Amino acid sequence: MKPEKLELTVVVNGTPTQLETPAQAELRSVVTRALAQTKNSGQPFENWELRDVNGQALDLGKKVGQINFASGSTLFLSLRAGVGG
Repeated sequence: MKPEKLELTVVVNGTPTQLETPAQAELRSVVTRALAQTKNSGQPFENWELRDVNGQALDLGKKVGQINFASGSTLFLSLRAGVGG
C-alpha cells in the first residue's frame, strides 16, 4: 500500500527544505512550495527544473505518487541551463 503523504527534501540551488506532500499532488505544487519556503521569487516558475537524485528531469504534470518516491527522498530544483546568468 502506497502512503497518502510523503516527506520530501527539495534542494533549491543548494539550500535544502523539507516538505510533506500528498501523493495525489502534482510535482508543480512541490516546486511552488519549495520555492516559497526558500524565498526564491526572483525567477519565474518556468525557469526552474526539478530533477531526481540520478539527474533525471521530472515531468511537473505528474503526480508525486506516480513517480514512486520513497518517503524521505531528495529532489533537486535549479534554474534551467542558460537562465539567471
